[in-house]
Amino acid sequence: MQLEELIYQSNNDLEITKKIKQEIKAYLEKIQIEGGKDFFVKHTQKMDFFIKLIYKYILKKTFFNYLPSINNIPITIIALGSYGREQLSIYSDIDIMIVYKDIPGYNTKIIIENFITMLWDLGLKIGHRVHEINDLFPASNEDITIKTAILESRYIYGSKFLWYETQNELNKIRNYNKKDFILAKYEEMKLRHKKYPISMEPNIKDGFGGIRDSNTLLWISKVIFNFPNTSYLVPKYVKEEEFKEYRSALEFLFKTRVFLHLVAKKKIDTVYLEYQRDIALKMGYTDSPRLRAERKFIKDLLKSLWTINTFCEISIKKIIKPYLYKMSFKEAKEKRIKKYFYKCDNKLYSTFKTSLSFKEYLNNILEIENFNNTDISTIYNLKSKKNNITKTLTKKLFYNKNIYPIFMALYRANKLEKIIPPFEKVKYLAQFDGYHQYPVDIHSLYTLKELETIKEFNELEEKEKAILRFASFFHDLGKGRLEDHSIVGAKIAKEFAKNINFSSIDIIEKLIKHHTLMSNVAQREDIFNDKVILSFAEIVKDESFLKYLYILTIADIKAVGKGVFNSYKKYLLKTLYQNTLQALNNKELINEITIRKRKEKMISSKEEFKNLPKKLQKELFKSPSNQLFLQNSINSIIEILEWIKDIEDFKIKFENDKHLIIHIAKKNNLNLSLGWLLEKLQNYNLNHLSIYKIGEIKYFKILFEKKANEYDLELIRKYIIDSFDKKEIKNKIVFKKDNFTIDCNHSPNYAALKLKTKDKKGIISTIMDVLDKFEVNVEDVKISSQKNIARDLFIISKDSGFCEKKDEILKALTK
Repeated sequence: MQLEELIYQSNNDLEITKKIKQEIKAYLEKIQIEGGKDFFVKHTQKMDFFIKLIYKYILKKTFFNYLPSINNIPITIIALGSYGREQLSIYSDIDIMIVYKDIPGYNTKIIIENFITMLWDLGLKIGHRVHEINDLFPASNEDITIKTAILESRYIYGSKFLWYETQNELNKIRNYNKKDFILAKYEEMKLRHKKYPISMEPNIKDGFGGIRDSNTLLWISKVIFNFPNTSYLVPKYVKEEEFKEYRSALEFLFKTRVFLHLVAKKKIDTVYLEYQRDIALKMGYTDSPRLRAERKFIKDLLKSLWTINTFCEISIKKIIKPYLYKMSFKEAKEKRIKKYFYKCDNKLYSTFKTSLSFKEYLNNILEIENFNNTDISTIYNLKSKKNNITKTLTKKLFYNKNIYPIFMALYRANKLEKIIPPFEKVKYLAQFDGYHQYPVDIHSLYTLKELETIKEFNELEEKEKAILRFASFFHDLGKGRLEDHSIVGAKIAKEFAKNINFSSIDIIEKLIKHHTLMSNVAQREDIFNDKVILSFAEIVKDESFLKYLYILTIADIKAVGKGVFNSYKKYLLKTLYQNTLQALNNKELINEITIRKRKEKMISSKEEFKNLPKKLQKELFKSPSNQLFLQNSINSIIEILEWIKDIEDFKIKFENDKHLIIHIAKKNNLNLSLGWLLEKLQNYNLNHLSIYKIGEIKYFKILFEKKANEYDLELIRKYIIDSFDKKEIKNKIVFKKDNFTIDCNHSPNYAALKLKTKDKKGIISTIMDVLDKFEVNVEDVKISSQKNIARDLFIISKDSGFCEKKDEILKALTK
């Protein structure tokens, strides 16, 4: 009331702006969050009040005591976007459109300019469009974004006469070129899902299942039916209970967005990990022994996103069918594979109405071959039918090579946890371990998907494939509990397998119990050490189980996320597989000296080797570096020799295809400050380091996780050359003594230094710097980081006196 009085008493813009700014600040400081949509509506109304107030002041200042009726001034102010939908969050942009008629006597353009200027002076995040009423229709056809924005128009203030005329224009816009608009919006939604897929840090506005999915349904239903909101789709297109579930999920999303803005103190749409705990606590979640508050919150958020997306996709598909499919009867008949089912581009479609029961419908799907995706119509039918599946049919699922698209369809239909009840515990369960990129449920499904892409899997018998499908799906179903997930998962799988009369239960139980073993041994242990291999072989027992575990491990790592399974991990697993296979078949061959002798003999018979300088041939066989023979194939060793044969002082070579690999060869008269060099290159994330001595030459092979920009390679070359001068590293890490384990009996020729500590930059550069100063010969460094913990392994030649110097080295690392 005071503000209303002030605008009629004062003509001072500065005074008015100052008072309204104070009012806005006081409102934001005392803001009360009550629900999602309810808060949006109240917040929108508050912004409406300030906008009306400014407009009233501008009119009073323009006309003084001769102010005409508000309806006679040819200007109307309209809300657009989230503001138009009454979904305005705290830091959202306030989008308005000003529609006017250019009548000279009213000076409409000056009024509009003064109005917008004063809104900006208030510090409000105003986005605006200004249109003469006759320009609305042409403007809407310039860009689909403009048409979309205009369709969401909501009257705020100004001439109602002009608003009625504007509504007529909006109807023309809505009815013009419907098909192109609808199909463009549908395609836009699919592209958004690819750009922002479901994740544990979801984008709740533009991402999969986000607010934009809901908006897309609203825009399309508005253009087709002129519905003011989506509740008008009930009951013809959606059931009342489905709509309630959708609205509840949308309300949760609205509430999340309010608290996200509140916690981040800015406009933001991605629920980053750093904000999740604060949001969860503000929304009333509490910690429990099994799950922390933020994991409970993310579980509910992911559930809401899937609910919104599935509802919107089904509803949109139902109402746009006439615009999507315009094929002839002959074309439709060609795509039909059986009653109710069609297949196009390896995607399975279905009619929205069928007389089949759930069991009959699913059985029909299992009989269809060669599809890798299912249309939302198939998901709708699975979702809408009452579950009546048998144990025999459940068992049959694991023998189907289309298991991934079928399981994903059942997942989206909320039927997978009905068929396989243990799955319910991990559905929507996030795993913030610094390693997995997907929640447990999606990771389990993606493991099935990756399984079918592995060459060795496709060479198996059908029964063997079924065993691996079963183990792959169940391998992480023990997560989210207090006990070790591998042991719990093995028990769960065993019980379920018994219940559906599945065969090979013992193999499945053992596979799940040890499903992380091969990855851990390959990435953290010396896979050329006889003790390591024999210990691993003792658990594996036989060749068939080794193959199962090898395939499952590859599928599991591939399903973690994009780029996680790289060529280096592939090499490690393949080498461990081959070395273990050799040990299972002939244990005496596992000794590292035996392997070296065998490779030396094979190398000496190669013509390429015979053509090398005799001195270099002799130096190879005298090399103290057993790792050179253990880690490399015969051809790779010969390639190294070819490269270093004509070295003068040093050589540098880069490989930079998928990730950066640096090869350095140097004469003994040159020192290399390796710790300093690794510090300079730490942003590329060191993955593996090998150092071999051949005569008077030292050869370094340094593998990184990241690819370098081509224009950075010259800088890296300069760093390498600079490292031949004595250099000191800048950022040294001080370790604790219990971070290290030293094994001087690692093998006859090698000692091992194992490190376990919190992962951070500079670990390897610090350790290599210290080892260099003690003139210790490191031949292999294996880097492994998971769940923010570094577990690194250094293989060190005993000839360099490491075991005698170990106490001094530890003192240098820990002081």
